[in-house]
Amino acid sequence: MFFFVSGAQCAYNLATSIAKELGMRFRCAAFLALLTTAASAQAQTPPRAGEIRALIPTAFVVRSGAPQREARKQDVVQWQDILRTDRGGRVRVALDDGSILNVGSESQLQIVQHDPRLQRTSLQLAYGRIRANVARIAQPGGSFEVRTPVAVAGVVGTRFFVKGAPDGICTVLALEEKVRVRNADAGVAGEVILNPGEFTTVARGVAPATPAPAPPDLMREAEDELNLPVETAALTRIEASWPPAACGQGTTILVRAWKKQVVDGKESEAPVPPEMISGRLMLGADVVAVEDGRAVLPAGPSRAIPKATFAMQGTSAPAAAKIWEPVEIEEKAGEGWRAPRAQFVGSAFAVQGPMLQGVASFTFAAMPAQLLWQGSCGAGFLAPVTIGREYDVTLSLGGAAVARGKMNLISVSYRIPQPPVVLRGQPTTFGIDLLGLENLQAHTAGRPVLITTVINTTPTIIGNLRSAAPGARSAGETLIFTVGGAVPPGGVVRLDGIGTGRMQGAFALDVNHVLDAELRLPRNPLTPAKNP
Repeated sequence: MFFFVSGAQCAYNLATSIAKELGMRFRCAAFLALLTTAASAQAQTPPRAGEIRALIPTAFVVRSGAPQREARKQDVVQWQDILRTDRGGRVRVALDDGSILNVGSESQLQIVQHDPRLQRTSLQLAYGRIRANVARIAQPGGSFEVRTPVAVAGVVGTRFFVKGAPDGICTVLALEEKVRVRNADAGVAGEVILNPGEFTTVARGVAPATPAPAPPDLMREAEDELNLPVETAALTRIEASWPPAACGQGTTILVRAWKKQVVDGKESEAPVPPEMISGRLMLGADVVAVEDGRAVLPAGPSRAIPKATFAMQGTSAPAAAKIWEPVEIEEKAGEGWRAPRAQFVGSAFAVQGPMLQGVASFTFAAMPAQLLWQGSCGAGFLAPVTIGREYDVTLSLGGAAVARGKMNLISVSYRIPQPPVVLRGQPTTFGIDLLGLENLQAHTAGRPVLITTVINTTPTIIGNLRSAAPGARSAGETLIFTVGGAVPPGGVVRLDGIGTGRMQGAFALDVNHVLDAELRLPRNPLTPAKNP
């Protein structure tokens, strides 16, 4: 069990004790002075750097002014924190800019600095091994450096491995893209650039060795000996959402997976936690590493969606992965952050604007949307499944709110006979209820808020689809509802239809909803947040 006592509480207790010892003449002055000291101490709390996502015991967190404590999953990591592992221990840290750190057994790493807004990160590896998957740096003056007692490795956005050996020799290996390596002593001249698959060694007082191809045992050490446990059950489904091509290099996509579960004798699918998803994502001819459910596209997303397979860490047989088509975004980027004005619950949408200041999150009141991808053009999200209505929304980067606004979520429910069976000549009714359309007609300049199309997919069973609803029209085996400007108060719209049986049997209807472009595209300006 861990215990934390705030600086303000300590100062208050101390001030009370001193006040009892002092005379009434000095009591007030001493009390105020110590409370001022406590407030100053609280204001100097180191900033957050990230959190522990997974670990193999035993690992520890050492924080300035506090005793060493055993690390636990979801522990917050701050600037200046030291991560220390015992023999057999490993720990994975997700930094707030989206970078992933895997710290190996018998290692000590200090998070000296991590500023996701400025994209400046400095790590100090005293000994042991670390593998880093670094978010692409796009901010001017941004940097990501790992220092050891004898070497400095710097990157722009890549995967690399650093090992500090007891003999003082440091090994640096580039796993993807390029890594710069120099001696930690500024007086030692010489720097080398490592290409993928190359390594160098650095000793005290000498320049880095000439880059050479990494031997197989070093490659295995960099990968296998720093991996953490993954889901071992067979996956039933693997998905990712493809970003728009405009997002460019370094775009991150989130790989999602599901497995079978049995509860009370009933089979269903359960999502696999992101920290349990690591392996290789094959996108056509390209192979991309996946860690903590994240994959970085070095070359950026192509316009054509590639065929994809995914091999979980420790397996050799890849499984097919579904890649969803990109959501629509604006061709011309505007100023600030912009979200859609409305979207259906459980559907994907994009928020456009600068996204270089840490991992993006988007909430509807207190409900988070699921991040799907993030790049220079913006970020994609999956809306939560909830009640349809207008919500206050917040966009955050690196854990800090940057913009706020309003957005509607639209929920849909259907009214059809159960079972959906009809007799010949028998009329049968059906209905569609839409919630969350309030205030949307004010943004469409007189155009329909949405168009709902009902398609008869069993025309031999049922036919003559029709409706008396305003704006409804029939076209062959299709019934089209136009929802216009007269949205009732409360934003609830009921669409009622009827069909006639052509023969006895079960019927099926396919329904498609299309929002007006002014509502579904990211044209809704968000107001910059005023943080204290």
